[in-house]
Amino acid sequence: MTSRLPAQCHTCKHWVSPLDVGDGTGDKQTCAAFPGAIPDDIWWNRADHRKPYPGDHDIQWEADGDAEFPTWAMND
Repeated sequence: MTSRLPAQCHTCKHWVSPLDVGDGTGDKQTCAAFPGAIPDDIWWNRADHRKPYPGDHDIQWEADGDAEFPTWAMND
């Protein structure tokens, strides 16, 4: 069984947990940068969102509290 590393989004202050949305769907990962849905490249750690990404409205990863960017999550 293969497990995946958590998304970088989990440590970002802009991430919105689907559990907090309250619409009962719980099927979309969203944030301030991507209110419709976080792109797969960011969610699956294929793109480092400390850098601008197309369509991110000039909002990139920022620490949630004292969290550090999970560089260990990035795919090489």
